Formats: sequence, structure tokens, C-alpha cells
Amino acid sequence: MLKMIIDMNRIILVGNGFDKAHGMATTYQEFMDDYWKSVGNEIFDGSSFKSYQDEFIYFKIPGERYNLTFILPEYSSGITSYSKFKSLLDSCNTPSIEFVFLNKFFERLSETSLNNWVDVENEYYAALVEILKSHERNNSNEIPSLEKLNNDFTAVRRLLEEYLSKIEKTNAKILSVQDKILAPLRAQDIAHSHKMGLTKHIQQRIDKIDVEQKRLAKQNTELSDIYDIEDFRNGNIQKWVSELRAIEERGNRRQQIRKCMDMLPSFLSLPEEILLLTFNYTDTVERYIPASSQALLPHVECIYIHGRLKDKSNPIIFGYGDELDTNYKAIEDRNDNRYLEYIKSTGYHRTDGYRRLLEFAESGYFQIFIMGHSCGNSDRTLLNTLFEHSNCMSIKPFYHQISNEKDNYSDIVRNISRNFKDKQLMRERVVNQTYCEPLSKN
Repeated sequence: MLKMIIDMNRIILVGNGFDKAHGMATTYQEFMDDYWKSVGNEIFDGSSFKSYQDEFIYFKIPGERYNLTFILPEYSSGITSYSKFKSLLDSCNTPSIEFVFLNKFFERLSETSLNNWVDVENEYYAALVEILKSHERNNSNEIPSLEKLNNDFTAVRRLLEEYLSKIEKTNAKILSVQDKILAPLRAQDIAHSHKMGLTKHIQQRIDKIDVEQKRLAKQNTELSDIYDIEDFRNGNIQKWVSELRAIEERGNRRQQIRKCMDMLPSFLSLPEEILLLTFNYTDTVERYIPASSQALLPHVECIYIHGRLKDKSNPIIFGYGDELDTNYKAIEDRNDNRYLEYIKSTGYHRTDGYRRLLEFAESGYFQIFIMGHSCGNSDRTLLNTLFEHSNCMSIKPFYHQISNEKDNYSDIVRNISRNFKDKQLMRERVVNQTYCEPLSKN
């Protein structure tokens, strides 16, 4: 009779907060301010305006220069945001200066208070639904508005890629983040229905270590020569493996593992495989992929599910991915592919990333770690697939510690909840804050 193998793996959802923890200027507000700062440098020298135009705005003054009769202290450092630019224009109070947005979606972003990238994707979807509703009400052809929206969104997406390509990057690793990525599976984090599976997983790890130890012995090599881990150097792991392997009946061995679970070396409960599922376009996460693999350590791989910067074979996906929304079926029923141009599901088919993700999820039980991802609605279709998957053992958010008194754990959990249809399942799988911790300490 074949022995059933219990693989326990980990999927880490990597979002923009991961890049922010590494000191990168990747927030939505930093992106917007960078644009207005560059525009400000073009049109304002601290005492006068000059005309300017790009694909986003048109700014026209009478003559070659428009001298300002006032200079207020708040403008001495130049224009660093849209609000500052608009305030300076309002202060001029003259009809001879023309200013219009050529990109209406960019105008919508500039005029709306948004906080995160998911808000931008939600704003695009909201604009799409507005066009759909207008079409339904008027029974008229709204294609020009739809094409304008998509063209404007394309320009914003291109501007984003250019911005992310130029921001400062470092190759530094945060050791505490690395430790979290490679952390053992903990019984306190696992849903009750999968705790027996963790016991079997540890039993398989013990068998695997025993086999590796015997293989190395034939080469006159010790496990401590290969693995620079204190529990190997002091023989602690070898002792536990020897004692537990001495219990021949596997059921009794599992029972003993359950009894002494809290005393076992953490190495015995490492996941077999780790998938870094990054929603970022940057390569920050790659520094956490080991240069070489070792038999007893987790195999780590990465999928850029939303594409990579300047990669023609894996172009960036920026759009909306909530097929569970009530308006989505109406969008599909329009039978007009222009409505689906920036729906994420269609973009996933450009590469094999989504298929590889599904294969990983089907290959064994998995725990989900959330590192810097907001779990917002714009990725709801994909997240629902993972969160409610029968192999999902738990969902553990690593939250952002905003101050000594404030963090965003509750915000993440509320967003996670929106990605579940089965709320009872959500309550069973999400790890409570007692067992969670910040991604990094700033």
C-alpha cells in the first residue's frame, strides 16, 4: 500500500508595502507628486510661468513668460504636488492663463483623494461602469468615451512604468523579512482541520532528514557540514530524528510528535516549497530567492503575476480583477471587447504565471503569508481562488505598524473578508492578530 505524501507549502502574496518596507518610493502619492514636480520644474522658475504641454495637460500663458507679481513662501520650493500647482494658479486669478487636462482619467486621479494603487484600479473600473450605465440609460453609442478612457488609462500605465523604472533601488535585504519568509509552519497558525496534516508533514521531514543523513554518511560528511544551523551543530535535530524514528509504528510516532510539538526544533516543520507571488513590477523580491537550493531547505520560486518592468515577454498588468462584482456580468454582456481591455483575467493569459500558480496550489496544502498586499477588490478574483481553495490551511497577514498605537491589521482583515464568499471559512483560516506581527520595524 502506497504511503500518502503530505506536502505543506507556502504562498507569499507580495504587494507594494513590501517595496515600501525596503525604502522604495513606490506609493501612489509619490508617483503623482513626481509628475507634478517634473511639470513644475518645466513651467515655474520661482517667479514666472512659461507654457507647457504633454499628453496629460495643456498649459498656456500669454507671451513667452508670465511674471508673477507675488511670491508667497509656500511656493519658494517650487511645485511639488497638484494641490500646490492648483493653489498657485488660483492665486494668479487671471483668465489669460489657460489650463486643461488632455487626459481626463488623469484629471480624475488628480482631483480625487486616493491612497493606494488599488484605488486607482477601482477608479478605472468605476469610470468603466459609468460609461456602461450611460449607454444603458441613453441607449446610445458610447464608444468614443470608452476609447478615450482606455487610451487615457494606457497613458497613465505607461507613465507608471517609466516612473518605477527610474526610482532609486537597493539590493539590501532585511534579515527579519528573510526570517519570516523562511519561517517554520506553526501549529498556532494552522486551521484546526489541517493540524493533523502538519503532524504528518513533520513525520515526512523526519524521514527525509534521516535519508539525507545516511546519504551524507557514505561520503564521510555530516549534516552540520552542509547546514550552518545551531540545532545541527549541537546535534539537537539528529537526536530528535533518532528518537522519533525509533518508534516503528507510524501512528504512535505521529502521536508522540503531537505531544512534543512545542519542543521540536523548528527545522522539522519548514515548508517544502515557497512561492513568492509578487503583484509588484519591481524585482525587490528576487533578493530573497536563495542562489542555490539544498535538499532539506524549502525550494523558493517567484511568479510575477502582474508582469515585470520593461519585460516584453511578461508585460505589466494594470487594471481591474473583480469578476465577482455585480456589474461585471453586465460588462461581459455588452459583447464589446473594449470593455474588457484592462480586465486582469485577460492579461493573465499572456504568460504561464497564472497556470503555474494554480498548479502550485493543487500540488499540496499551503499557508498564505501576506506581505505588503492590501487584498483590495481589484485582485478579488485571484484572491478568492486562493483563499477559498480546499488546500489553503491559513492566511497570515504581516501588517504595517503605523505608530506605537496604530497598525493596519484590521484593514487587511476587512479586505480579506471581501474576498471570501464563505465567511465561516474566512474566520477559520485568518490568523488572529495575537499570532501576527509587523512585516518590518521602521
